[in-house]
Amino acid sequence: MAGKLDLVRSTKKLKGEFAAFHMDIGRWRRFKSRHKLQWQKVRFQKGSQALVPTERGIYVFTVELDPSKLPIHGYMMYVGITGHESKNANLRKRFGQYLGHQRNDTGRARIRFLLENWRNDLFFNFVPLPQANVDLEMMETAFISAVIPPVNRTDFDADLAPTIIAAF
Repeated sequence: MAGKLDLVRSTKKLKGEFAAFHMDIGRWRRFKSRHKLQWQKVRFQKGSQALVPTERGIYVFTVELDPSKLPIHGYMMYVGITGHESKNANLRKRFGQYLGHQRNDTGRARIRFLLENWRNDLFFNFVPLPQANVDLEMMETAFISAVIPPVNRTDFDADLAPTIIAAF
C-alpha cells in the first residue's frame, strides 16, 4: 500500500494536479468509424464490474465529477482495446484487471497514477464490438490519434507519434 501512495505523492510533488490535454477539433471531426459506436459508462469501482459486458471492444477512462454543480463534462484520459489478441479477453475481464492493478499497486506507472489519483472520479466508458470484422487495433489508433489522451504514450498514427513523443 505504501508504494501506491508514494507514487501518487511523489508525482503530485513534481506535477501537482497538472495533466496536459491537446484539443484539436479538426482531428476530432476527422475521426471516422465504419461501426456505430454506442458508448456506455459505469463508475470505475468493484461493484460496477458486473455491468460491463463479456465482449471484446474499445474503452476509455474518463475523469468526471458526478454529481457536480458544474455543467456535465469530463476528460478522456486513456483509451484501450481488449479482445483483439485472444478470444478469452473481454471488456469485463479488462475492467477486473484494472481493479487488480489498483488494489495491488501493479501495472504501468502512468496507469497506476490514473487509477489512484482520480480513484473517486474515474469512469469506464466502453463500446462492445463483438464482430470479428472490426479491426480494434485500427480503431484504437484512429481514436487515440484524434483525441490524444494524456495517459496514452503509444498507438498513435505513424505521422503523429514522433510529434507526441517530442511535445509531451
